[in-house]
Amino acid sequence: MGKAKKQLTNERRARRLGTGEGIAATRPKGGGGIPAWAWLVAASVVAAAAIIGVAIVARGGGSSDSGGDPSAEVVTSRLSHETIDFVSAGTWPVNYTNLAGAMSALGLTPTQEAASVNHYHVHIQLDVDGHEVPVPAQIGLDSATGTFSEVHTHDDTGVIHIESGDTSFRASLADVFDMWGVYLSSKCIGGYCGGVKMWVNGKPSTAFGDLTLQSHMAITLLEGTPPKSFKPAKSYNFPAGE
Repeated sequence: MGKAKKQLTNERRARRLGTGEGIAATRPKGGGGIPAWAWLVAASVVAAAAIIGVAIVARGGGSSDSGGDPSAEVVTSRLSHETIDFVSAGTWPVNYTNLAGAMSALGLTPTQEAASVNHYHVHIQLDVDGHEVPVPAQIGLDSATGTFSEVHTHDDTGVIHIESGDTSFRASLADVFDMWGVYLSSKCIGGYCGGVKMWVNGKPSTAFGDLTLQSHMAITLLEGTPPKSFKPAKSYNFPAGE
């Protein structure tokens, strides 16, 4: 190769290496690249999404006071949408199927009466399809498995016991029906869907399952046509000590 030709080759090579030509693609000058502000916005969106995700996980995705998920299949699959044989039964039977699983989904903690530092009571008066319906005994108490729910009954007087080792625990009305295994909404109780009205201490309420239970509440639930002489309870005469 002649000296002049070699020099020309070296000059061309130097120009290519100096500009990066042939080594890496150059960015288009017409705005084809991503500006720095766009990267900052994207990073902010990702960070915000991560924070929201952590908050949802921390709350457990639930809406009840016990912090659980009342829409979980293990809860909803246990709820009766049946009607009652008022002659032979008079009420819905207690459902113990996968009671422990439903409690876990609802955030209810198994407890024992002796260990309860938070113990209070409410009363439920239930009238369905023109009949007074008793709330049965042993709701939330499965003797076969030894499962003891924080929300339960001992007898069929309508007195609901809330017993917990957590001093801040407050049950909801939905917890009672979820432990019982009976569907409750603003339209239906079980398989009766003639519209539901509710009173708390004699005053109308639209809280239904979202009602947070407080000590000595007198709750009245009416589906359909009221029985003769029906009156929402303003109070309940709880036994001494309750």
